[in-house]
Amino acid sequence: MNTDIIGTSALVERVYKLAAKSLHFWVLAAVLITATFIRLWAAPLSSGPDVAQFWAFAEIFKLRGLDFYRYAEASLTVFPFKGWGFVYPPLWLLILGLAFVFTPLSSASNVMVDIGWRVAMKTPIIISDLAIGMLIYWAVPGSKWRKLAFASLWLFHPAAWFESAVFGQFDAMAAALLLASVILMIKEKDRLAFLFAGLAMMTKQHTFFAVAIIVIICLRSMNRRRLITNCAIAIGVAVVLSIPFLITGNLLPYARALFLPGSQPVYQNPLCFTFSGSGALLTHLHNVFGWDTEGLIKFTIPLLAIAMIITAIFSYRRLITPLQGALAGILLFIGLFYRVNYQYLVIYIPLAILLAARTKYRSEKVFALILAIFPGVWIWLTNIPWWFHNFEPRYYQVTPILARIGLPDRYFPDYAYVSFAVILMCISIAYVVLMFLKWSRSFGKFKR
Repeated sequence: MNTDIIGTSALVERVYKLAAKSLHFWVLAAVLITATFIRLWAAPLSSGPDVAQFWAFAEIFKLRGLDFYRYAEASLTVFPFKGWGFVYPPLWLLILGLAFVFTPLSSASNVMVDIGWRVAMKTPIIISDLAIGMLIYWAVPGSKWRKLAFASLWLFHPAAWFESAVFGQFDAMAAALLLASVILMIKEKDRLAFLFAGLAMMTKQHTFFAVAIIVIICLRSMNRRRLITNCAIAIGVAVVLSIPFLITGNLLPYARALFLPGSQPVYQNPLCFTFSGSGALLTHLHNVFGWDTEGLIKFTIPLLAIAMIITAIFSYRRLITPLQGALAGILLFIGLFYRVNYQYLVIYIPLAILLAARTKYRSEKVFALILAIFPGVWIWLTNIPWWFHNFEPRYYQVTPILARIGLPDRYFPDYAYVSFAVILMCISIAYVVLMFLKWSRSFGKFKR
C-alpha cells in the first residue's frame, strides 16, 4: 500500500514538473512571437527622416565604396536632408550596405520612404532588439520564470519597440553588443567580452563611456598583462574595421565623423525631442524668458569630463561590478551631455534591467527598475501616430488603433518634455552617486 502511494506521488510530481516545463516553453514562445509580431507590424508602416537619410548613406556607399567618409557630411543632392551627416563608426554603414543589397531598387526622399527599404533597414535592428531580450534571459539568475519576467521587461518595453520598429535607429545593435560584453565579463569570458566591447564602440561611440569604466574596474582586479591583451583585442576590432576606410586617404573625414560631436553646444530645439536635462532646461529658459543661456550649455562638456574622471577614480577605489560600472558610465553621459537623443536611452535600459535582476541591494533593485521603466513614459508624451503618416506611403488608419492605447495624434506643451528630461538627468546622476555611497564597498589598498 505504501509502495503504491509513493509510486503515485512520484508519478504526480514528475507529471507536474513536465507540465511546468512545457508551460514555460509555450509561454516563452508566446512572448517571443508576440514581441516579434508587434515589431514586424510597425516596421513597414512607419518611417521618419532618419530612415530616409540612411537610405541615402547606403546609396552613397554603393556608389563610392570605401571612399564613403569623404561624402559623409551629406552635401550631395541625393541626401533628403542636407548637412545631416553620417557621424558614426563604419559597422552600421556596412549593415546599411547589406540592407541595400536586398532592396537595390528602393528609393527615399524628404517626403517618401520605400516600404522595402523600411523593412530591410529595420530588420537587423529588430533582430538585435530581440537578441537583447534573450541575453537578459540568459544572464538573469534564478528560475526560468524569473528569467522570463525580466526578459519581458525589455521585449515589451515601449522604448525598445519604438526605437527598432518605428524610429529605425540602430542603438539596439550597440546595446546588444555592450550587454553581451558585460554578461561575458560576469561569466569570466573576458577575451570575448573585450571583443564585443570593441564591436559595440564601433557601432555607437557613446558606448565608450561604459567600456572606459569597465577597463578601470579591470585595472583593479585583472592581471595587467591580460588586461593589455584584452584592450588590444578591442583596439584591434577598431583597427580592422577602420583601415579599409583610411587607405583611401580619408583620415580627416573619418576622424571628424567619429570623434567630433554631431552637433554644436547650442540651444536644443525642438524640445519634444530633447533628452538632455541641462540642454532642455537652459533652452526652455531662453525660449520663455529670453535669457541668454547658450554659453552655459558649453560647460556641460568639461563637466562631463570631470565627472568621468571622478567616477573612474571611485570605480578603482570601490568594489563595484562591471555591470554597475557600465551602467554608471552611460548614465553620466545621459545625465550631463548637452545633447541626448531618445535612442541613446536604449543603450542603458537593458543594463538597468539586468542589474535589477542581479543586485543584492533591494533599494538598488528598485532604483534600477525605475531607471529602466522611466524612458517608456515618453512614448505617451510624444506623437507616435506622426511616424505612421508623415512619410509616403502614409498609414492614417493606424492613428485610431494607437489612440485606443493612449497614443493620440498630438504633442504636449514644452514644459512636459523639459520636465521629463530634467527628471531623467536627476535620476541618472543620482544612481551614480548612490552606487558609490550605498551599493558598493571599499576595496581597500590594492596590492600589485
